[in-house]
Amino acid sequence: MRVTVCCGTRLENEKKLAKTARAIGNALAKNHIELVYCGPLAGLMREIVKGVFEKEGAVTGIYPSGSFAEDLPPIVTGSSTYTEFYTDTREEQTQQLLEMSDAYLVLPGGFGTLEELSSVCSFTTLGPLSGKPIGVLMTEGLTDGLKPLLKMVEASSFAWAELSETLFFLSDVESLIQRLAAKGSGKECLVG
Repeated sequence: MRVTVCCGTRLENEKKLAKTARAIGNALAKNHIELVYCGPLAGLMREIVKGVFEKEGAVTGIYPSGSFAEDLPPIVTGSSTYTEFYTDTREEQTQQLLEMSDAYLVLPGGFGTLEELSSVCSFTTLGPLSGKPIGVLMTEGLTDGLKPLLKMVEASSFAWAELSETLFFLSDVESLIQRLAAKGSGKECLVG
C-alpha cells in the first residue's frame, strides 16, 4: 500500500510537531505502508521520512525535473528503500501522486498543502481515483478549520456526496494510519 502525505515544509512550530511527524513515519513503516511525497525534504516531511527510514520502510519521491531533487540529503539518497521519479511539470507530478497512492494523509501546512488537499478531494470523488481514503491529522489546532470548511462545501452541494464517505479527521496517529490502511469509510468523522 502507498500513502501520499501532504504537509508543511516551513512551519514556525515544526519543532512542536516534529515528534508527531516522526511517529507518523514510524507508523507507516510499521504497517508496511510506502510513503509517497513531493516537494522539498524539509520541515515536517523531513521528520516523516526520517521516521519511515528508522523503521526500514520505503519512500518514493516524485519531482519535477530541475527541481530541488538534486539537493536531496544522504538520508534519502543513501537508502536502499528509496525510489524517485521525475516529471516534466508540476501538473504531471500531482497526477502521479494521485494515481500512485492508495490513500492520502494531510498534516498541517500552508498553501501548497491546501492545493494538494484540494486536488486530492477533487480527484478522489471523480473517475478512477474515487473512493480512496483521505485522513486529516487534527493536531495543535492547526487543521481544525478544514473540517467546517469542507462540511460547508458539502452542505452547499458544491462537492460530491462521496467526499464524506472517504474523508475523515482523527487526532491519534496510530488510529489514523490504521484507518488509512483499512481504507475505511470516514463518513461519521466528517459530519460528526
